Amino acid sequence: MNTILDTNLLTYYLNKCRLADFFPEANHQQLQLVHYKKGEAICLQDQDLKALHYLVQGSIKIVRRLFNGKEHILKTHTKPILIGDIEFMTRQKAVTSVIVLDEAYVIQLPLTDKKSLLSDASFLYHIGRGLAQNFYQQNITSTTNITYTVKERLASHIIENQINNQCHLNLTLLADRFGTSYRHLHRVLNQLIVQGLIERTSFKTYRILNQKALLHLSVIN
Repeated sequence: MNTILDTNLLTYYLNKCRLADFFPEANHQQLQLVHYKKGEAICLQDQDLKALHYLVQGSIKIVRRLFNGKEHILKTHTKPILIGDIEFMTRQKAVTSVIVLDEAYVIQLPLTDKKSLLSDASFLYHIGRGLAQNFYQQNITSTTNITYTVKERLASHIIENQINNQCHLNLTLLADRFGTSYRHLHRVLNQLIVQGLIERTSFKTYRILNQKALLHLSVIN
């Protein structure tokens, strides 16, 4: 973890992710841009939350440690997302761990004055809207995991996470998330390649060759 003192870079990410209006103007001077390396934890389950974190670049996994000691990957993210909203609103310890997969740039707002944040109507609106969107998406995801095949879910994941027709796939993480074996997921991935829907371009990176067919196969068509 390394705090970056480049204010121009901080401003760049605030504008790129449209966060200037998300964070209250009175708190802008407290914002910090932090760089995390692979494997570092942005927050750990059952620890007190010291700051709100907004992922602006990079990839993370959200992990829940179960009562039997095993860990379950709830979700992976490569797009901007707020971390700590549930804990902030419910005033409880971190409910999950957030671990960096590759590297990540995060804008942090230290929670030194929660009272003023909780009295800011605009800020609470943004927090509430984000929580509602996440809850809506979780309902869809839970239904999808029960109803659809691994191939349909993999196609959906590729469509949702592609950037310029390129998608990075970590099969170990996805297998855990889909509730299937690595071997079966790898077999399904090869089926998409053989069918000419995608092709492997480099290690863990794939390019969409037939987006129309992939979209038709997915659960978001």
